[in-house]
Amino acid sequence: MKCLGWVILFACGAAQAEGFRIGLEYELEKDRKTGMRSDAVALEPGWEFPRGSLINLVELLIDHSRDRNAGNDGSREKETKIFVRLRHSRSFTDNLAYYVRGGVGRSLSNEDDFTYAYIEAGLKYEIHPRWEWTAGLREGNSIDGTDGERFGKFITGPSFSFDKNNEVGLRYLQGFRDKDTRAWQIGYTHKF
Repeated sequence: MKCLGWVILFACGAAQAEGFRIGLEYELEKDRKTGMRSDAVALEPGWEFPRGSLINLVELLIDHSRDRNAGNDGSREKETKIFVRLRHSRSFTDNLAYYVRGGVGRSLSNEDDFTYAYIEAGLKYEIHPRWEWTAGLREGNSIDGTDGERFGKFITGPSFSFDKNNEVGLRYLQGFRDKDTRAWQIGYTHKF
């Protein structure tokens, strides 16, 4: 009976859904402690719901990263992350909105596998009908007891909408806590 309730709730939400979207991101990250650089590519399929919904977006993030060079032991770290993320957002004014997003995922690498979660809160400011600026703070940690995976990230950058279905974004990310990193990210999103 409980399962039936979830199915009905999902069906009601899907009936009011805005539609499918897909994103593609590239990230270049540098670890300030080790000097190691890594490249990551992410595929982000998702389903967007109307703005008035409690949950505006559900995404499945599939991220693969690899160190550019071999470490001291001669191997390159490779990591694949699978992450389910939910987003809630609302507008304060015509130009200023907030969002809260987060979720849970699994990291699989040639070093350690672990389950992790994060939550991110941020603001979006509409500079022009096609331009937005985002600033957010993300807090995350392993949830299965794996040490060394507590992280924070400051995220900021502009987005440009070509039209109602196509958007490109540029982000600067600064990681802290167990990860002392700097990264640049460029992404493209298409809404169907």
